[in-house]
Amino acid sequence: MFGKASIILVIGFSMIFMLYQQNLITSQSGSVITYSDYYSKIAARDLAVAAANLACNQIFIDPEWESNYSGTSFMGGKISITVKDLSSTKKEITAISQTSAYKDTIVIVLSTSNFGRFAYYAAIAPGNIFYVTGDTVWGPMHVQGFLNVNGSPVFMGKVTASKGIKYGSPGSTPIFNGGYEGGVNLTIPEDLNDVYAAATASGKVFSGYNDVWLEFLSNGTVNYKTSLAAAWTNTSLSNLTANGVIAVDKGNLHIKGKVKGRVTVYAGASSGGGSGNIFIDDDITYVGNPLDPSCTDMLGIVASNNVLIADKPETKGDVTIHGSIFNFGGGITVENLNSIGKQGVIRLVGGLIQRQGQVVNIYNENDNVILKGYSLNIRYDSRLLLNTPPEFPATGSYEILSWRE
Repeated sequence: MFGKASIILVIGFSMIFMLYQQNLITSQSGSVITYSDYYSKIAARDLAVAAANLACNQIFIDPEWESNYSGTSFMGGKISITVKDLSSTKKEITAISQTSAYKDTIVIVLSTSNFGRFAYYAAIAPGNIFYVTGDTVWGPMHVQGFLNVNGSPVFMGKVTASKGIKYGSPGSTPIFNGGYEGGVNLTIPEDLNDVYAAATASGKVFSGYNDVWLEFLSNGTVNYKTSLAAAWTNTSLSNLTANGVIAVDKGNLHIKGKVKGRVTVYAGASSGGGSGNIFIDDDITYVGNPLDPSCTDMLGIVASNNVLIADKPETKGDVTIHGSIFNFGGGITVENLNSIGKQGVIRLVGGLIQRQGQVVNIYNENDNVILKGYSLNIRYDSRLLLNTPPEFPATGSYEILSWRE
């Protein structure tokens, strides 16, 4: 009795173990197949990412780069890269990978980078100017040289510098809330020919005048005249310039008023510092609020030399400027600084791009009290990250607008 039961028991357990082993083998086999499938997909994705990065790097080095990758063997698979011009300022990269089992595609859109996106840019960083405790810079910033810091200044946007950081005192701890990157070389353009070319193409050029006056009105029109004693001529901004660029070819511009719409004003220089300047004759602001993302007004102020706060009754006290300022030859400064006495605050909402910082005040070095001129307050217009004034100077390189996988 016990002998038969034992035999039945052994046979039963044997059958159970056989079934379990079979299931175990099937499960292991399925896991291997699943893992292999997963690995193959990841390999295809990594290959496509590598191809996309390769193409971006080539275009950053050479903006005119054309791909010759078509079914090219690469890292154990094959890649194809195509580069298509979407417009004069945008390119589209399509990177395709192919492994033995899978194919993957990444599409990237690049756009020409623009100086207008900076809150602050300096092509020459004076060695005696330091950002110190209490200073706060909003928005992207680049210094072509050393970033001089002392204490704990705060930088809210990403900061780049070509030569790195120079500390004024041991223990300085600058705060980079938007990140910091050294070794970034971004030179100022060699000329402003593109801005002038845009004005001649479908904008407005005042030629043969030493000075031109522009007054922007809140109804979207512009008053202009070519001599101080002349009467104003009024026209709509769209009628004066189709593409939004207004230039004086070899002279100075005087601007004020309330801008409705998008416009870039440009002053070209002949030689020396007597031309190529833009004078702020009074407040120049937008109809809309530049700190409201829905605001559509935008002003670019591009001077071949300097932008100056004019010595006029209208500029006594505070001066408000809405716009992105580009100084090709110098920076923002003040007319007759030595004789105007102490004024108020220059409130700039936008960005400041300059070759070299200029002074806007004279102060007592013992107590840092301003004796003549203005203090300067810059508030970044964050709309400039994605949208810049018409034909504002470009950096000559590309940046990524979108990356779709």
